[in-house]
Amino acid sequence: MKYFLSIDAGTSVIKTVIFNSNFKQIISFSINNPIKTDNLGKSEINMNSFWLLTSRCIRNIILKSKVDSNKIVGVGITGNMVGLWPIDKNFKPVRNAILWNDTRSSKIFNTKNIYKKIYKLTGSITQYGCTIPILKWLSLNEKNNIKKIRYILNCKDWIRFKLTNEIYNDETEVSVYPGDIKNKQLSNKIFNIFKLNKKFKKLFPKIKKSNELGGLVNKKSSKLTLLKEGTPVIVGCGDVIASVLGSGGINNNQKITIIGTTCHNIIVKNKFKIPNNNAGLYFSSINNLWLETMINVAGTTNIDWVIKNFYNNSNNFSDKISIIKNFEKKYKNKNFPENSIIFLPYLNYGGSLSPFFNLNSKAEIFGLLPHHNRFDILSSCYEGLAMSIKDCYGNKLSKNDTLYISGGASNSTILPQLISNALKIKVKTLSSTELGALGVCYLTSSYINKLNLNEIINQNTKFNKIFSPIKEKSKYINIKFKKYKKLRESLDNIW
Repeated sequence: MKYFLSIDAGTSVIKTVIFNSNFKQIISFSINNPIKTDNLGKSEINMNSFWLLTSRCIRNIILKSKVDSNKIVGVGITGNMVGLWPIDKNFKPVRNAILWNDTRSSKIFNTKNIYKKIYKLTGSITQYGCTIPILKWLSLNEKNNIKKIRYILNCKDWIRFKLTNEIYNDETEVSVYPGDIKNKQLSNKIFNIFKLNKKFKKLFPKIKKSNELGGLVNKKSSKLTLLKEGTPVIVGCGDVIASVLGSGGINNNQKITIIGTTCHNIIVKNKFKIPNNNAGLYFSSINNLWLETMINVAGTTNIDWVIKNFYNNSNNFSDKISIIKNFEKKYKNKNFPENSIIFLPYLNYGGSLSPFFNLNSKAEIFGLLPHHNRFDILSSCYEGLAMSIKDCYGNKLSKNDTLYISGGASNSTILPQLISNALKIKVKTLSSTELGALGVCYLTSSYINKLNLNEIINQNTKFNKIFSPIKEKSKYINIKFKKYKKLRESLDNIW
């Protein structure tokens, strides 16, 4: 048996997963990733510490799995997207990496016109932590550091460089810098919008496709990680794209919802066309595909907040899981009870990107009465997430569609059914729990075995459960949805 090793470097957790050649998950191992933040919007990470943690994560999984590293035939990498990871002419970090959720570049976005100009070119509401806005911020605030930069990398590219000594980026990342989304490369027009000198373009590495060779494991990293020297490492892709591939998203018009800390609602497109709603994100994917993405920036964050404030002040993960299990069991025993509370799940400091764009939107609990309790509030929170997904897809669903859902919340015993009821379509949950890692595993296999990526994904996408709308419950939540939508529209100017 041969094996693939996938590295999935999230914002707060670095994860490694070993799959066999049939894409069966053998073992996973993760390490927490300390982030440096402050109340001014900083979100950074020490690049050297990050690499040491990643290398330790790789070493530990190989030791724990007892898999012979000679049988690991390829390595795939995905990671948190955009941000800015700068290295100098000696290939050392210039400063800490600035992450995608850093907000210090917000001062550059001084008018709404800048969002509209970028959207016309990219189909995305550009976030402050994207690479080009951060580069502009650095050019204004850290001029000495700018002079030292030889290459601007992203998270996965830094890992790949440390493994192989090779420097590349991939199409999926560069196109959302923001860049030229159609042609999947840097954009002169974006540089003009941000009034950036074109000389900075030389700081960006050569662009390759995600399933091309990104280099071979070098001697130094081999000793550090226990990977065999000379093992192929593919270029890889951003975590959104990897998760979509791991969720089976390779065919035109597929609908995929990934529910984690954020909630991505995605339609796979095989033709380039920027949506005209001035909301959401638009990603380039593999094999000339694009991802029309309606993102609710706050996903399971809403559930976590209700539990923390109404159930238990403990941050212990096992306590939270126990509370969720008990709640969901009670909810099912009550046969999906109805209540009048409407929960708008926009619980974050950055406002809303989809299905409407408002940087000031807030979460709301509306319709409280004296008899309501924490069970009712958590119930409305679950319903609110389901209705926010319906709101994001809007009129882009047909009754014959099937929604694939993945991410941590797809393991819920009630949320997939609530989503099916709200959307009035069939919902399928995916079997794999590590979809980002699985996505880059598919890419690694397509390179190593010279196989068609579409065929690999279509043949190996496996489902856990299937949910169909319950007529009576669907009627209730769709009546409630009309009130939900009126409520959030009425608050648009108040926020």
